[in-house]
Amino acid sequence: MTVRFDDLPEADDKHLRARLQNSPSRRGLFRAAALGGVGVAFGAFALVNRSADQAEAAYWQDYLSTSTGPCETYAKDHTEQGLKCGPSAMCTDLSCCWRYKSTPSNVRGWHKQTPRSTGTYYLFRPDACWGGTYDSWRWRFSDGKTYRCSDGWTCNNGSCVRTICPWAVT
Repeated sequence: MTVRFDDLPEADDKHLRARLQNSPSRRGLFRAAALGGVGVAFGAFALVNRSADQAEAAYWQDYLSTSTGPCETYAKDHTEQGLKCGPSAMCTDLSCCWRYKSTPSNVRGWHKQTPRSTGTYYLFRPDACWGGTYDSWRWRFSDGKTYRCSDGWTCNNGSCVRTICPWAVT
């Protein structure tokens, strides 16, 4: 049995034409892909900034609890020899704290980061607190205030000592 071309049934092409006519343009596809990418990026930023016991100031992480973590045993509701951030070297005159408007390299209320020089300069110690994760911790002092204690270095003519910036946050 031989089948000729004329013997084949015709397909209904109404649906095919409707699908082809309503297809988006190439520009529309690129626009949708770009907007989708922007949405994914903002979603990723939200995931990065979400945290339970920390707050971000620029890229610095502040451990918020005064009763767990690095201050669990010795910082809860008391002083340590009258110091606001524990038994570490502290800038009592706030000389190592950044007290001005926040900049890309310094955030108000955190340890200073200044250019290295032959005189006195300051270096921030990122990820130096509590197992290399946080940049500061909270200390509840006997005056009822809570202080952020951020780590850094105070250097003079090439010799550096660890210092802490005690900044009242409540």
